[in-house]
Amino acid sequence: MKIRFDYTSDAILRSAASLFFRDPADVTLLSSSAREADDRAAATVTAGDGARYVLKLASNAFTHPRRIEGWTSLIRTARAMGVYMPALIPSLAGRIAETREIDGRPFVVWAEEFAPYPLAETQEEYGTDGYREKDAARPKSPDGCPAWQTELIRFNAKLAAARLPGGWGISGYARLAPPEDAETDEAEETLLEAERQIREKHPALLSRWRTLRAHWEENRDALASLYPRLPTSVFQADWNDTNVLLSEDGHFAGLIDYNLAGEDTALNMALSIGYYRFNATNPLTAEAHAQKVLRIFGEERAWNDDEIAAAPLLWKYLNAVWWGEAEDLEKAADDCEAARVLDRIEERLTESVDFRDAMIQP
Repeated sequence: MKIRFDYTSDAILRSAASLFFRDPADVTLLSSSAREADDRAAATVTAGDGARYVLKLASNAFTHPRRIEGWTSLIRTARAMGVYMPALIPSLAGRIAETREIDGRPFVVWAEEFAPYPLAETQEEYGTDGYREKDAARPKSPDGCPAWQTELIRFNAKLAAARLPGGWGISGYARLAPPEDAETDEAEETLLEAERQIREKHPALLSRWRTLRAHWEENRDALASLYPRLPTSVFQADWNDTNVLLSEDGHFAGLIDYNLAGEDTALNMALSIGYYRFNATNPLTAEAHAQKVLRIFGEERAWNDDEIAAAPLLWKYLNAVWWGEAEDLEKAADDCEAARVLDRIEERLTESVDFRDAMIQP
């Protein structure tokens, strides 16, 4: 078996940094990840004048120079709104991104400013009680949510209103359109994974599963008939706490990490933010949080009739079968336990969901 070359070595990182900086004083690996057909690395670079930057390398199907060039309009718009997003640093050849081959694989290389604000959550704090306590102590919105979350929602609502042109790539959250490295979107991917668990571990439930899948497909098809007409914009689309920048007093200041940035419907971005709810310090249920997000988006740009009609369909598309359901089916000790997961899916597929009141401004 061929041994993969270490693309995070000092020599490789320094060589990549030399595409953007003359004689950098220091290049230090910050993080790296290696998945199937998706390798990434980030390093801090200290230039000769002492200024700090972040160097990034990626080898995957969805990161390419045209996409990185597309991020510049998002960054420019955000900064004009008073929200910090790190500017991209041109290479010494004047390009936003460079490409180079490492061990026979193409890598894209780019550089960004080093953000001058602290992260809401560091990688070391991720998911810990210490972080939850720290976030719980930050300023609150009237509904009890951390104020920075509400401020971040407002920023995304303003991006939706800006109707930024895309065309260079879809967001990592895009629905009914597969990303460049996949055959299905994530909703259908999770459906297929849930079905695999039923077939392999709980075949006695296959008949019921087929009925539920038919309901899921009926909902998807109704959504698909509306989806191409929904207004779009460009979003950063990766607003987890480890990418959020806060001011010293705990308010939203900006975002880092553009890997998932791209074009998406305003409705999907709003409902995705509503569904995921950031972290454990958010006291609202998913549906209540979605209603809040829809109201804020509606204050910046009016929802149209297609969006109002599509909202309950998209909510079920996001909510009925997701990774939690697939994982619970995998963990189910017997068919009775798996049937309870199917009960949950059925309830979500058949429940009456109407976001109309949240989407129509008084």
